Amino acid sequence: MRIRSPRHHDDTFSAFVANRSGRLIAYAELLCGDRDQARDIVQTALVRAYTRWRHIEHDDPYGYVHRSVTNAVTDHWRKAHRRYEQPVDEIPDVPTPDDTTIEDRRTLLAALARLTPRERAVVVLRHLDDHPERDVADMLNVSVGTVKATCFRALRKLRVIISAEPTFQE
Repeated sequence: MRIRSPRHHDDTFSAFVANRSGRLIAYAELLCGDRDQARDIVQTALVRAYTRWRHIEHDDPYGYVHRSVTNAVTDHWRKAHRRYEQPVDEIPDVPTPDDTTIEDRRTLLAALARLTPRERAVVVLRHLDDHPERDVADMLNVSVGTVKATCFRALRKLRVIISAEPTFQE
């Protein structure tokens, strides 16, 4: 049995990147519509492939990275609604004020404190940390249905609590 050196893996990976990265970037760009984003996605996929290169180099490395790029673009689409970036045509001369103030934060923390521990955990994990329902259910060791019902009740409570709070801007 011949053992290959780490140098061999680096050389074969470098050759793979040189031969296939252009095609992978073109593919990712067709999927996502943005060349810079496509480059970022392919770079991430290649980093992941490099860590597994010993295992995939003799199988189908292009297929592995191609699938990884497809998955990354799909994840990007799924998470698009969670992004906080708001692209604009022109960069404003003055920075825009923060949407949240210290009073908003205090109001939110006070409202969250009035929820049960499970309700607070579900709301924070789902809406502040952006975890999917399945992950929240696994973290809290409850069913997905329990997460949905708890989240619904907690958000309803928060609406009532926050709408009843006096405003300090008067």
